[in-house]
Amino acid sequence: MRLKSCIGSLLLTLMLCSCNSWLDIDLINQSEESDLFSTERGFSEALAGVYCDIAASNMYGQTLSFGMLDIMSRIYDYSQIPNKMKIFRDYNYQDKDMKAYIYALWCSFYANIASLNNILEWSERNASVLSDERRDQVRGEALALRGMLHFDIYRLFTADIKLDKTSRILPYQTDFGVKTPPVYATGDYLDLVVRDLEDAIKYLENDPIMKITPYELGNGDGENKDQADLYVARMNYYAAKALLARVYLNMGGEKVKEARRLAEEVIDCGKFALVDYEKSLNTEEANKDLLFSDEHIFSLRGQNVKTDAEGVHKQITGSDGNLQMASGYQASLYAGDLEDYRLNWYKGFYIIKYTSDNSKRFFPKMPMVRLSEMYLIAAEGWMKDDPDHAAELLQTLKQARTKQLVGKQAVTEEILLLEMRKEFVGEGQLFYVYKRLNHDIIGNTSEDAVKANNGVFVLPIPEEEIEYGHRN
Repeated sequence: MRLKSCIGSLLLTLMLCSCNSWLDIDLINQSEESDLFSTERGFSEALAGVYCDIAASNMYGQTLSFGMLDIMSRIYDYSQIPNKMKIFRDYNYQDKDMKAYIYALWCSFYANIASLNNILEWSERNASVLSDERRDQVRGEALALRGMLHFDIYRLFTADIKLDKTSRILPYQTDFGVKTPPVYATGDYLDLVVRDLEDAIKYLENDPIMKITPYELGNGDGENKDQADLYVARMNYYAAKALLARVYLNMGGEKVKEARRLAEEVIDCGKFALVDYEKSLNTEEANKDLLFSDEHIFSLRGQNVKTDAEGVHKQITGSDGNLQMASGYQASLYAGDLEDYRLNWYKGFYIIKYTSDNSKRFFPKMPMVRLSEMYLIAAEGWMKDDPDHAAELLQTLKQARTKQLVGKQAVTEEILLLEMRKEFVGEGQLFYVYKRLNHDIIGNTSEDAVKANNGVFVLPIPEEEIEYGHRN
C-alpha cells in the first residue's frame, strides 16, 4: 500500500520539523522515538510537529484555504486565474499535475494522522512520563486533530453522506505502522470521526482554556496576541466541540439538533467574542486585526501564511498573474453595505486578509474554526424547528459585521449561503458548503457558475492508493 511510503517519507520530517512558527517550540533534531517520548517535553514537541506541518502551504496554510479550495469555490475572477492554478479552476482532476497534487495532499493527510497515532501509542507505552493531567491533554489534542484530518479527507474524497451513505471507500487510520488500515462505508467512517471528537472532548475537560478567556488576552499597549494563541492556536476543548458541531451538521437529519446544541454551547461559553470594530479595525495598521482573532476557536500559526498570501494576492510585475476578485464582486456580494466590516479584507481586486503589516502583534495564522461559524450552524439548525430563534442568531452575527442597524429576517438556505459567502473568504470553507448543500457553485458571473455534481465535488482517490492498497 502506498500509504506506507507516504508515512515513511514524511514521518521523519514531522518529527524533525522546526516549529519556531508555532509558539517558539523547537523539536529535538535527529531524536530516536524512544528518546523523544521519554519526557513530557518530547510529547509537546511531537504535537508541535503536527501543528507545524498542517499549517504549511501544501495543507491548511494555502492549499486548503485561500489556494486550491477557494479557487474551486469560484470566489476569484475566473478569467484571471494564473496558468499554474487553472487545473483547480477547471476541476481538471485527470491532469497529470493535478493527480500529483492530489496524491501529495493525500500523503500529507495520512502522514500526519500516522504521527498522531504514534503520539497516542507512546502516551500509552510511556504513560509514567506524563502526569495524568498532561496525558489527558496530549491524548485529547491528538484525537481531535485525528478526527479533524479524517473529516476533511471525507469532505474532499467522497460523496456527501446525505446522497450516499454506503460507499466503501476511505481508510480510517487508528493505529501507527505500515499495516493497511481498513476502509469504511461513509456512514461508518463518520461515526469514527464522531468517536474521536467525543473522546477528545472527554480528555480535554480540564483544558487550560477553561481557566481563562482568550479574547481578553494581549489587548494592552505593546502586547501581542501570542498570549491568546497559547490557548487557541492549538486544539482545545471548545475547538473539539465546534468541530463536532461541524461534523453533525454535515451528517444532516436528526444530527442537526446535536450540531445546534454544540454550537450554542460554544457561543454561550464566553471564551470567544465577535469582532469589536473600535478595538480591532478602527485603529492603525499595526494593530488592525483583519483575521478577527477574538473569534478564533482554533487557528494554525504559520510563518509562511503571510508570504504565501503575498505571492498570490498581490500584484507582482512579471509574475504569471495573481488571484483577484472580479470587478464589482464586493459591491455585489455585500449588497452595497459600505459599512460591512468584512470589506476590510479587500483592497481593490485583491484580498489583503493575510498580508496586513501587523505581524508584530498578530502572528500569521490561518483560522480553522471561528465563532461566526457557530452562529451560522446554530441558525441553520433552528431554521425549521424555531424560525424566530434562528432569526435572532443570524441577526446577532450580522449586527456584529456592520455599523448599520440590522433587522430580523426569516432564515432560509439561500440567506445563510449568502452570509457564508461573505464570511468564509480566504478560509477554504465555501467549497465544502456548496458540497454539503449540493448547491450550484456561484461564480462571479452566470457564465462561470458550476452545476452541483460529484464530478466537481469529489476528488478522485489517488491511483497509487487504489492499486497498492487493494481498494477495488
